[in-house]
Amino acid sequence: MMNRRLLFRTLLALMCTTFLAAQETTEGSNDSQSQNSGVFVSAKKIKDSLYYLSYKNTNAVAFLGRDYTMLIDGFDAKAAPQALTTAGRLSLNPVRFLINTHHHKDHAGGNDFYSNSGVSVMCHKQTYNNIWADANQAEIEKIKAVKEKFLTQQNSNQEVDPEVNAKIQKLQKGGLEQDLNYAAFLFGDEYALNLVNENIEVSRIANAHTSGDVVVYFKNNNVLACGDLMFNGKYPYIDENMGGDIENYIAALDYLAKLCNNDTVIVPGHGPLASKSDLESYKRMLEYTQKGVQMDYLLGKTLEEVLANKSITANFDAQGYGNGYVKTEDYVSMLYRAAKKRYPRKK
Repeated sequence: MMNRRLLFRTLLALMCTTFLAAQETTEGSNDSQSQNSGVFVSAKKIKDSLYYLSYKNTNAVAFLGRDYTMLIDGFDAKAAPQALTTAGRLSLNPVRFLINTHHHKDHAGGNDFYSNSGVSVMCHKQTYNNIWADANQAEIEKIKAVKEKFLTQQNSNQEVDPEVNAKIQKLQKGGLEQDLNYAAFLFGDEYALNLVNENIEVSRIANAHTSGDVVVYFKNNNVLACGDLMFNGKYPYIDENMGGDIENYIAALDYLAKLCNNDTVIVPGHGPLASKSDLESYKRMLEYTQKGVQMDYLLGKTLEEVLANKSITANFDAQGYGNGYVKTEDYVSMLYRAAKKRYPRKK
């Protein structure tokens, strides 16, 4: 009799443990972890039909439509399988669409996987071009090197090396042949989806974080997914090699603020959820530090001297802004390059 009671209590304890674990996974937070890869993707509710997914401080958004689920960004190739699993648990409907906010691999690196899993990839035309350029980066660098050598020989009236000339001819005939492994639906600067339970507005922001960023506004739910146009609580990364520009980045925040009201929930590309007030504070931080670096530059200071002036960023460094992907030195250096570009010194 004692053995039966002990067995019953053991089974009851196991059932309660399983039930509680299931609740933790399904109520308010749907988390998925692969024991093999160590990848952990969490999902937390914003509104009834909207969740935000997080992986290593990078964010994505899952919209639960009436017939399907749509993702805004899908993380890198390593996290994509777990992100798809996590998003799939949020609704009985399958994930059918993925919108890229920009081309960086921590947001769009999983495109190939999603496409192979039956998810349609959607992005702005410039975002697609940037993804393609990344895929062909090695070949593009070869073209630049060969072209530079070719022009140097021409300008110095040297006889053009036959080998270099042959490479130029080959590249002119089409040396970039690495196509992407997946098809993508491309849209223009403004794109709207009028669905049964949501009106979605997609807008391009040119030459801010990159040359091809978009923001996605869920009008009915008043939720704005802004990709890397906001690194909440951290200094931003401006991809200068891909058309990024700090002036346009700051201007973009004005545009985002006009989309928002005091109830808007903003999902940044990195960091915690934000409000309109947070967005405005972030813009003030950018303006303050930008003006500080510009002033020092206009006073004739070198980059080393500006970096030594800790007062420009001290207040924000104390709040942890320099502890993200972009360190304080890198951020100030970017601002200095932007100042040189805007106010070139006379030789």
